[in-house]
Amino acid sequence: MTQVIVGNVVGNAVGMVTTVLAQRVAIRGVRAPMAARAWVLCLALVTGSGVAAASPLVWDAPEGCPDAAEVQARIARRLGVDDVVHGVEITVVRTRAGFVAEIDARALTVANDVRTLRSARCDELANAVAVIVARLASEARDRVSENVVDPSQLAMIPAADTARTTQVAVDAEYDTDRATAKPMGLVNRTSPLRDAPAKWGGGIHLTGLSGAGALPALNLGVELAGYVRRFDRFVELGVGAWVPQSAYLTAGAPAGVLVGLQVVTLRVGWGPADLPLRAWLTAEVGRIQGMGVAVEDPQGGATRWTALGGGFNVQWPMSPLARLVGAVELMIPLERTRFMLDDGRDLYQPSSAAARCSLGIEIGWR
Repeated sequence: MTQVIVGNVVGNAVGMVTTVLAQRVAIRGVRAPMAARAWVLCLALVTGSGVAAASPLVWDAPEGCPDAAEVQARIARRLGVDDVVHGVEITVVRTRAGFVAEIDARALTVANDVRTLRSARCDELANAVAVIVARLASEARDRVSENVVDPSQLAMIPAADTARTTQVAVDAEYDTDRATAKPMGLVNRTSPLRDAPAKWGGGIHLTGLSGAGALPALNLGVELAGYVRRFDRFVELGVGAWVPQSAYLTAGAPAGVLVGLQVVTLRVGWGPADLPLRAWLTAEVGRIQGMGVAVEDPQGGATRWTALGGGFNVQWPMSPLARLVGAVELMIPLERTRFMLDDGRDLYQPSSAAARCSLGIEIGWR
């Protein structure tokens, strides 16, 4: 990135300080010598120029964006004057979706005013920034012009004694809000823009599973998985095991089959670093096995389990590296194994769709 500081400005800051001086002198209600009044006016002009010079426009943007002079020209065209706007910091960063600008306009609004703009193109973003800054500068100029006191009229305003006049000059450097007592026109040089998301990220999570459709009755299990993220795409590999569940030949009869499932799951999807969610497509392979229960000559067998599906999760941060993770997933089995008795009577077959949810802890870098 390149950072360019564009010029100084005179006018707005001088007007603000002169106004504060004039108003506070008028409040005192005590006449002072002409020399004291002239000293106050001179100090106001010097202080105003110093504030203006200390608060130039700052435009910090990546290569390929309009430069500072072009942005200043766009602002001036919207203001209708050639004055250089001061006291504003604009920081632009490039993201995967385009560009993000932070406008720190606290020197113009004398408030905690930080605005964020987004656009796919930096040139369009610069136009939007120019519109916002021009409007804020115009409003600030109007506020100052409403309160400006003609210096030639200062001789007609009763002034304070010398000691109080000195206090007026000191007070003129500060905002009228004594609760905050921030220097007028000074800008916090620390950019409020958060760091751009890291290019790479990753982590592991351990979750408890609950579902229906793959095994008889309510399915319970556990999964351990790890993922790697690059920008807003991620790949995850996990292993899971489900607690075996029983299916009976008839309700209340002891004869049945105990069915278990172990799987390896691959997930590929979208997971931006700056949002607490991920969405994915799933491919799952594993082994489903059954063992006869309360039957003559109990036997066991196992076959392949394959399924496709998708899901999403939501993360609740607990610390910079730890998150509580909840997920919902729907799977479609490609092979549905049938468990039956020797005489051909069916005991169990997985459903045509299996739904599951999970809740657990994730440790990793976003």
